[in-house]
Amino acid sequence: MAETAKLQLFVKASEDGESVGHCPSCQRLFMILLLKGVPFTLTTVDTRRSLDVLKDFAPGSQLPILLYDGDAKTDTLQIEEFLEETLGPPEFPSLAPRYRESATAGNDVFHRFSAFIKNPAPAQDDGEAGGGSPRPQTVCAHFRGAPIPAQLCGVRRYLDSALRQKEFKYTCPHSSEILAAYRPVVHPR
Repeated sequence: MAETAKLQLFVKASEDGESVGHCPSCQRLFMILLLKGVPFTLTTVDTRRSLDVLKDFAPGSQLPILLYDGDAKTDTLQIEEFLEETLGPPEFPSLAPRYRESATAGNDVFHRFSAFIKNPAPAQDDGEAGGGSPRPQTVCAHFRGAPIPAQLCGVRRYLDSALRQKEFKYTCPHSSEILAAYRPVVHPR
């Protein structure tokens, strides 16, 4: 079934309207399909201009959207579950976490990052985001002068591992795209 299915992933386009834009959910599904090794078509959608490309199969939906044999799937978590169930072993690798706790271990990292970067009173930060990092560019380092601290060794190890993966590098939008996405919500120092 999976071999004959036609897969198409629709993701947010970058500022140039063509390349992959900043959308963590879009990047995640793009990586999953690459890691599964299944053939698929990637379509970038310029959300500033027109969503006409989606009107026939997913009107009013947010990106990312997966078309599987013409059936539109619009919820990121449900898409992930569907791909794992539909494109699983023995034909395709399982990407499910080995340990149940792995699925939720970092749930609050992004929320804490967002609260830190959007804080309208940066002087009141508790200092947890300070510290040295060899990382050349992060949103916190760029806008707040606070790179990933050394004591967050698990986060740094995770990010360093991601940066070594060709699928992550290939699906990651350019740094300028990420910074542009956060510019409107960041409260500088």
